[in-house]
Amino acid sequence: MSIKYLHQMPLIHEGLSYLLTNDSVFSAWGLTPGDFEREYIGAGFSGLVRIVIGQQVSVQAASSLWRRFQEGVTEVSPRFVLTQTPEDLRALGLSCQKARYILDLAEVIETKCFDPLALESLSDEEVSAAVMALKGFGAWSAEIFLMFCLARPDVWPAGDLGIQEGLRRYLGQAQRPDFDMTLREGERFAPYRTAASLLLWHLKAMG
Repeated sequence: MSIKYLHQMPLIHEGLSYLLTNDSVFSAWGLTPGDFEREYIGAGFSGLVRIVIGQQVSVQAASSLWRRFQEGVTEVSPRFVLTQTPEDLRALGLSCQKARYILDLAEVIETKCFDPLALESLSDEEVSAAVMALKGFGAWSAEIFLMFCLARPDVWPAGDLGIQEGLRRYLGQAQRPDFDMTLREGERFAPYRTAASLLLWHLKAMG
């Protein structure tokens, strides 16, 4: 079976099933893992490009920019992207900084200085260190890579504002929790923090 969504990955499905059954807030929704169609994007070059595109923009804006990028470059591969200039990429709606990060990423992969597929055999901590060593990739980008590209089951992006807002609603609080509180509260969802993240993003989107 071709994997299109995160909930189709066994460990993510297990986490969603557990929380939707046993957590008092999530179980009240009456939903199943299949109701959470968050895309699994794989560990290749295109997945990393999508992460760069999604930095500091809304989900909707990221989706729009990604479609525009795909249409503009025709082939999302390091070799083809390296035929583009920064101006070409900026014409697709990318900032100067993001265009530069994507070209740098294409260069390190094309010259075999970095192999994203090799990360699949590494621990979460090792993957994070390798991704954060790339130009333009910080902690959030590494966490998103772990979740959406490698489908690791216990990732908790505590600095993500969507997670913080979802957690605020989950806890029934007036104020959005800060990073430290979000980090602590995430322990309640271990070892299913990736699934919990998907559910909290959904809770935030429910308005």
